[in-house]
Amino acid sequence: MNSTVKSSQTKPVPPPSLFNKWFPHIAAIVVFALVGIVYFFPALKGMVLSQSDITQFLGAVNEMQVFRAKFHTEPLWTNSMFGGMPAYPISLNCPTNLIQYLFIVLVKWLPFPCGVFFLYCIGFYILLRVLDVNPWIAIVGSLAYGFSSYFFIILAVGHNSKANAISYMAPVLAGVILAFKGKRLQGAVLTALALSLELYSDHPQITYYLLLMVLIYGIIEFFRALKGKQLPGYLKTIAVLGIAAFIAIGTDITTLWLTYDYGKYSTRGKSELTLNGENKTSGLTVSYATQWSYGIPETFSFLIPNYQGGGDKALGDDKDAIKNIDAQYRDNVANFDQYWGDQPGTSGPVYVGAIICFFAFLGLFIIKGPLKWFVFFSTLLSVMLSWGSNFQSLTDLFFQYFPGYNKFRSVSMILVIAELAIPLLAVLAMDKIFKSTKFLEEKIPVLFGKKEMSGRNIFFGSLILVGGFTVLSFITPTTFTSMQKTDEVNQKLQEVQEESRQQLSPAEVKQYRDVIEQLMPYVVQARTKIFTTDAARSSIFIILAALLAWLYMKKIIDWKWFTAVMGVFILADMFPLDKRYLNDANFTPKHATSDQFQPSEADLQILKDTTPDYRVVNTTMRLDQDGITSYFHKSVGGYSGAKMKRYDELMTYQIDRELRGIYQALMGQPAYLSVLNMLNTKYAIVEVKSGEKVAEPLPGALGNAWFVDTYRKVENADSEMVALSDFNPSTTAIVDKRFANYVDKINAHQQHDSTAFIKMNSYELNDLKYTSHSSSERLAVFSEIYYPDGWQAYIDGQPSDYIRVNYVLRAMIIPAGNHSIEFKFHPSHYFIGEKISLASCIILFGGCLGFLFMQFRKKPVSPQPPKGESNPAK
Repeated sequence: MNSTVKSSQTKPVPPPSLFNKWFPHIAAIVVFALVGIVYFFPALKGMVLSQSDITQFLGAVNEMQVFRAKFHTEPLWTNSMFGGMPAYPISLNCPTNLIQYLFIVLVKWLPFPCGVFFLYCIGFYILLRVLDVNPWIAIVGSLAYGFSSYFFIILAVGHNSKANAISYMAPVLAGVILAFKGKRLQGAVLTALALSLELYSDHPQITYYLLLMVLIYGIIEFFRALKGKQLPGYLKTIAVLGIAAFIAIGTDITTLWLTYDYGKYSTRGKSELTLNGENKTSGLTVSYATQWSYGIPETFSFLIPNYQGGGDKALGDDKDAIKNIDAQYRDNVANFDQYWGDQPGTSGPVYVGAIICFFAFLGLFIIKGPLKWFVFFSTLLSVMLSWGSNFQSLTDLFFQYFPGYNKFRSVSMILVIAELAIPLLAVLAMDKIFKSTKFLEEKIPVLFGKKEMSGRNIFFGSLILVGGFTVLSFITPTTFTSMQKTDEVNQKLQEVQEESRQQLSPAEVKQYRDVIEQLMPYVVQARTKIFTTDAARSSIFIILAALLAWLYMKKIIDWKWFTAVMGVFILADMFPLDKRYLNDANFTPKHATSDQFQPSEADLQILKDTTPDYRVVNTTMRLDQDGITSYFHKSVGGYSGAKMKRYDELMTYQIDRELRGIYQALMGQPAYLSVLNMLNTKYAIVEVKSGEKVAEPLPGALGNAWFVDTYRKVENADSEMVALSDFNPSTTAIVDKRFANYVDKINAHQQHDSTAFIKMNSYELNDLKYTSHSSSERLAVFSEIYYPDGWQAYIDGQPSDYIRVNYVLRAMIIPAGNHSIEFKFHPSHYFIGEKISLASCIILFGGCLGFLFMQFRKKPVSPQPPKGESNPAK
């Protein structure tokens, strides 16, 4: 007997075959790819996703694309929108950033957007495996994460760079955690690669939120190291991760550097205006950034998707919601919004899944250690900051004192942190149940270790609290939400007034108000139906998932059934929910994309003018939401979240007012169009009574450049903006006093010279050439946007200074006689950055190859016999 025991103890355990070792990971790749293909099946048939933001983007970049094709060089400036601006906030190619090839391999091996969904899932899978989560549970959890509703909503509208950046959040975090687990080199390699891809995705706001998560994790690890007297090891890890981050930043330094340079001039920079008394920060105004603030009750949409009505569709789009409404009111009720939350509008809720919320709540009690607190504090912070104006004190604190926070708008976007953290905690809880042989009897410390509870009590307590809330929401819906927007009657009344296009009499206002108030109970009835339907579905999924877990914990089903059925439940919850916001109807044939850019009759009229550089204003569209006009013309408007600050202010205080003047001018009435004239706006697209859009010439356009007779110095930005409301730009320039030393070289008032002229000889995006003639030294104004970080001026080939006038334009003193003038856009940081980027990519890929070489050279360690009871899935 002893010899038998001895033999069994010394018998070597055969190493797992390569297939068994890699099979779960291969299965993960196959499952994620197949699920994505099934969901986005039209993409497999050659159809493309119709995305409104991408349509606007294609209009905005057309001039740049034409330039690239013609000159085979990068257009660093564009005149296609907002009068002219740097191209890099819109579209920038950096040939030396070799990360782009890795990016293409990862995302484009599947048709779009299947590849993006795959990245959502595989990135989270990597994070879970770093945390030693069972691979089969990791597959199920990664599908739950990948189907978070917000991730599909942003794809539907075209926020592709945001989606790409979100997909790399989890692997960056995985690299950081791996390094802190003692595998510094492996963690550094993963961090450097994932962060390089994150930065290449080019969505600074998502990257900023990721860094907040890393900061929180780093602080928690610091206190753990301090408590365990392991600070030297902590500092080593920080140093290794710092090197990894430094290399990753180097790969994308061109874009980052140029974005930083431009930030001072963009809407993210500090305004010099004080006209409206707005609460100023060094970035965006607080009121602008918090327009899309998540409502405090709306946070429960994590658990019940239509907790505040879901998206801002009409009630009539949900036939079940209105079918029981009194027939005489049904049509009117159908025109009200489904959504009744605090945001101005929304495409849909942030829903992470009822099953995920249940397990995440359970995880708060059964998961121990710093990881739980990392998830808890990350979620809490992101939720509270997403409330924006609904938690103004915290928002103001971060806007004023937290570096970089005031550079970003749409504070609700920070919920991407919660969307990562909540599924992470949920899967950790699921994994703990999966690996525990006696979870129900296990004694688990709660209340900071002051008390112990059995796993059974914690499990059922969590079920009662989370499932009970959804059941109560179904039974007594108005207990938790009002089903009405704040001041909804007045909002609807305002909509009626706007649609009527005329001032309503007091009697009419009262009549409409009475009708709206009469409809509101029926609106609430329809919304209640929407609310209770989703409360019921969440309750069902929570009960099913809890029952499945109970059967597994009681050993009635094995691990295979548990993981497979849990995956089915999660897909049954998330898959159809996401179809509400992104489905087959969002796909169109490829040719439909190009059909969107067929020129109208108005466009064709304007395009007959072959003058190289003039502007067009489209009065039929909102100026800051118009990328389509930019496809054909150099537009006064445009579509970008990163406009130049001064131009944005010019639109607000001057151009918007002058748009009304265009119609007055067309009717032969006096109209003030000085700002449009100085921008060389030759044509306006207007809508006539028949509804047709036509092009009308604006005869006051001043051309590409002109000499002025006088200049007027003003004290500051406020004075400069006010002065634009009453001046003649053809004869006068408005000059900020900071440029006084430059303009004082010439007389402020000069005789008009009828023989003087400046004309444009050559137009390219990065190079503008003119010739001039004058009998005396004079100040010339150019109808080009002032941007000193890159535009260099030359007179007869010699460098020359220039200044800003008229709030946004360039001006230069030109000597008497005949001269050639040239403006070249040559931002040095682009060319320096490209060299640094190439070097960083070589270091990164060389380091990765070296690491792989070292790993393959390692001798395999003989596996040890397993201890205790074995589960084949574990």
